[in-house]
Amino acid sequence: MPKQSKDDGEKINVRERLTDNLLDLSLMNISTIPVNEIKALRRATILDLSNNRIGAIKSDFLALTQLTQLDLSKNRITSICDDFGQLTNLRRLDLYNNQITRLPLSFGRLRNLKYLDLKNNPLHPALGKKIGTFSDTSDCLAAANRAVELMKTIEQMMISDCMGEIELRNSAEGKQPNQDVDTGATGKSKRRRKHLNGAESEQMVQILTKDSDTDKGTEKRKRRQGETVSSKGARATILLAIGLVLLLALVVALFSTHSGAVQSFWEKMFDDPNENRVQEEYIK
Repeated sequence: MPKQSKDDGEKINVRERLTDNLLDLSLMNISTIPVNEIKALRRATILDLSNNRIGAIKSDFLALTQLTQLDLSKNRITSICDDFGQLTNLRRLDLYNNQITRLPLSFGRLRNLKYLDLKNNPLHPALGKKIGTFSDTSDCLAAANRAVELMKTIEQMMISDCMGEIELRNSAEGKQPNQDVDTGATGKSKRRRKHLNGAESEQMVQILTKDSDTDKGTEKRKRRQGETVSSKGARATILLAIGLVLLLALVVALFSTHSGAVQSFWEKMFDDPNENRVQEEYIK
């Protein structure tokens, strides 16, 4: 039977805490979530970890994709992993009475989230104002929708702006896209940005890379047919590959540092100059 060690050395049996689809690990005085043991219990779709000493939701927690309801209230949580939005089956999330100041951008991918309680958390004022209050069930239902839509919009804006910066940089360097290769790829990129949703943003680089590979395959077929690729087209293909690398690096930098680019997104989201100053502090 799966067991997890408590900090005081006492053993707890995780399987014995499972009743139907509810796994109750509340009031266990644990600071580390027994992810591997929980993952083995596939019918445990409701997880109660309230009233413990958990300080962070780490990336290993993303293995619990079966969860539909998660109670992390009355812990000491200060941070949530960046890819928390991978838990797309979540419908109810209780983070009441923790130490959370912000949400990860991937939060916008929780498309099934219907209930969110962030009461008694030191949320940044700008974020709290946008999401709303959590005084009753009705507020928590509305807050879930607002939080998901807000983070989804910001993530889309970041991706779009990164693509725009790369295009402007190439244009400033006097690089003209090849009609057969770059124009088609650029058109596809613009269409993707226009229809981008939160769940697709993480796959954008892979999709663009696949398009690049397809273009390379086409060139090979042309060479087999006796056609030659012009030096200009070869340069354009190299520039496209460099652009993809720059895009990935830029997205990682923006996500990890919350630099000036992120600030511009927040300024677009909020119109009040006084509120913008609050958001600048939030981004820091």
